[in-house]
Amino acid sequence: MNATARQNAPERARPAVSKVRGGSSETTARPVVIVHGSMDRSTGFRRVSDHLPDRTVIGYDRRGWGRSRSLGGPDVDHQSHVDDLSAILAELAAPIVLGHSYGALVALAAAAAAPSLVAGIVAIEPPVRWLPWWPADDPWEKTVRGAAAEGGPEQAARALLTELLGPASRLHLARAQPSDLAADGAALISEMTDPTVDVPRFDPLTFATPTVVAAGSRSAPHHVEVARRLAELLPHGRFAEISGAGHASHVSHPQEVARLTEQIDSNPEFDSKPENHLIEEQRR
Repeated sequence: MNATARQNAPERARPAVSKVRGGSSETTARPVVIVHGSMDRSTGFRRVSDHLPDRTVIGYDRRGWGRSRSLGGPDVDHQSHVDDLSAILAELAAPIVLGHSYGALVALAAAAAAPSLVAGIVAIEPPVRWLPWWPADDPWEKTVRGAAAEGGPEQAARALLTELLGPASRLHLARAQPSDLAADGAALISEMTDPTVDVPRFDPLTFATPTVVAAGSRSAPHHVEVARRLAELLPHGRFAEISGAGHASHVSHPQEVARLTEQIDSNPEFDSKPENHLIEEQRR
């Protein structure tokens, strides 16, 4: 949807937002807003929130997923998700944003648009496809396209879940309803084929928000490489490797993910890196 159409469109229903954890009434710790990735929803981070007992944790299901499934559709693009997150952040006092995969990309774009709304970001394996280290033919996108061509959205969802979860996907898929898989597959295909995801929405060299960019040590090599390179480009960025984790580190290593979130408050500014050789090379 272009900017003019977006301005003239009637106000849309907002995604389902909920307080995952209430936090202590005496705490001064910043709240945390969770932005989930594709094939997921806010409840997927419940184990992470269990390791943040002193914080208020806010979760929401993005358009097309979970309780916000009915809000998906062909008019939902990357900017739609950024707008939703920005509206949530505007009602809070500069929270920390924990974003995973596609959700991390949404978090980075929202912080770039309104830096004052965000105190810090934990971005787990953001698919920054316009960086030069992202492969032209992403293996997961190839898997989804092939599965969708063979069996439609349901097969696409099954294929990606198998890639994401490995053997653990068998139990999940055995319990899943075909209609739910088909709906998730449709949202997945929509996000993967959205051309606006390839439009740069933030400049890493001038990004002002303190950011931990993380990746699981067992994730796809290009996910790890892009996370590492992005952290090096950000003036206030740090890279963190989650040892033994794959892409779904919030499921397999929730304590480690929660610890990264705590690091934002323990060192909110991070060290500026004006002499970073990668930044200088990019500027040239």
